[in-house]
Amino acid sequence: MEYTVISNKKVCGKVKDDKLTRDDILSAGSNVEFLLAAGHIKAANAVKVTPAVKQEPQEPQQEEVPVFNLDNEQGDKQPWQE
Repeated sequence: MEYTVISNKKVCGKVKDDKLTRDDILSAGSNVEFLLAAGHIKAANAVKVTPAVKQEPQEPQQEEVPVFNLDNEQGDKQPWQE
């Protein structure tokens, strides 16, 4: 299988947009799965998939502020509340 370098870093002596084979990667002592997961290479025959539905940007949600009850469990006031 062929792979294309998509990283700005050299991969097995190849630069961006160069082609690599699985044997090139293995003979250099590297791991195909790692390079794919790290975003350094992609399959040469990979098709770019665009989502059918565009997601609208979501408005940031307001953060809830916790409310504390200053009365103790019996309902008595604390010394600083008197």
